[in-house]
This record gives sequence, C-alpha cells and structure tokens, in this order.
Amino acid sequence: MKKYAGTLPYKKLIMLCCMLALAPALMSCAMSGNYRLNVQYVQQKAPLAADISMQQYVITAAQFNDERSVLDKSVIGKRVQADSSELKAVASQTALPTELVGIAIKAAFQKNDYTVYGRTPDWDGTERTIQKEWGNLVVGGFIEELEVVCNTGFLSAEYDTKVKLRVVFADVQHKRILYTTTLDSASSYKHFYFSQSRMEQEINNALSVAIEKMFDNNKVDEIIDGMTHARATTIQ
Repeated sequence: MKKYAGTLPYKKLIMLCCMLALAPALMSCAMSGNYRLNVQYVQQKAPLAADISMQQYVITAAQFNDERSVLDKSVIGKRVQADSSELKAVASQTALPTELVGIAIKAAFQKNDYTVYGRTPDWDGTERTIQKEWGNLVVGGFIEELEVVCNTGFLSAEYDTKVKLRVVFADVQHKRILYTTTLDSASSYKHFYFSQSRMEQEINNALSVAIEKMFDNNKVDEIIDGMTHARATTIQ
C-alpha cells in the first residue's frame, strides 16, 4: 500500500481525536484535592418585572440553614470514577452553601426588579429572630438537598443533580411568618467525557430552576399584597 508523506495513519488519527476529546477530563484529574464550583443564580427564563407598586417594599434574602445529612456542609457534590474512587465538589467561593443560596435568591429578586436589602444576614427561620432593619419582607429557609453527582467511566459521564429548598417568607415589621413552601428541581445529563465546568453548570441550572418557581403564579406579589392588606386592616 502506498504511503503519503504528511498524513496520519487512521488509527493514530482516532487516538488523537480521543485525546483531544478527553483533554478537559485529564486536566480535571490533574487537579489536587476537591473540584471547586462557582455557585450562583443563572437566569433560566425571562424575568417577570415587578410592578412599580411592589418596588416600594424592601425584601431581604437571608442566609439559609443547612439540613442536609452530610457531615461536611461545604460539600455540594462529587465525582465517582470507574474504580469507585471519589473526588468531592465544593463551592469555589469562601462562603458556605447556606450563604450562597441566599445570595442566589437575592440575585433572582434583583433580576425581577424587586427592591432588595444590601446584606444577606443570618436567619434561623423563626419569628423571634427577625430584625426590624430588614425592611418589609424577609425570605430565608432551609437546604434539604443540594448536590451534583457525576458517575464517570471510559468515554462516559452522567450528571445527576438534585436541589430542594424549604423557603420561608415573613413580615419583618410584625415578625410574623406568612408562607412556607418547598422549591425543588432535579436533572440528569449524559456526555462522553467529564467536565468540571459541566458539573458547575448542572448545579447552577438546577438551583436556578428551583428558585424561579418562587415567582410562579405571581406568588411573591400575592404574599406582599396579603401582608400590606393585613397591616391596613389592623390600622383601621
């Protein structure tokens, strides 16, 4: 068979393509310690701009409380390799998931044109610990699930993500719980190689989808309307 200079044999070309495809995974494996994921709110659908009448009320997004069963509360997932060895995934920010969830919820309120309080304070979800400086409405709660798990093999990677938040809305000035709901989201994604950036994308998408359910059916506006109506009735 005649050989041509400057061309790669078929098998070597296939091997080169495989190596290029696996490059992100090989780079991730070269990292020591944990995978570090940048946890944040990423808009999933067009925001529902708050009515101008809603913008006069200040909303505080508080840090959440972690009710997950994991011992290390900084962990938000893991990569499970073919030999059953594991590498943990943690948030790349210095903050814990409890604060990052609160910051993500604050970002969602901002995207929807609500007026938000500057800080993300600690709040245990009870009426007695509400601080008057938090404006009109405080939103906080509890993390029940927040995890992305990637099972990897040769030319395979499957990402399974679960988020479950129990969210509490409270009237700040009257120190009264108004409404509690559960926001959840789950997803599964398959690819032929592992990518840390995909792991990050999956956890952020799932978290953001869960958070955006908070605005379904104009529920936030309904809560604020109910709160202000109750105040007006009390004054009368």
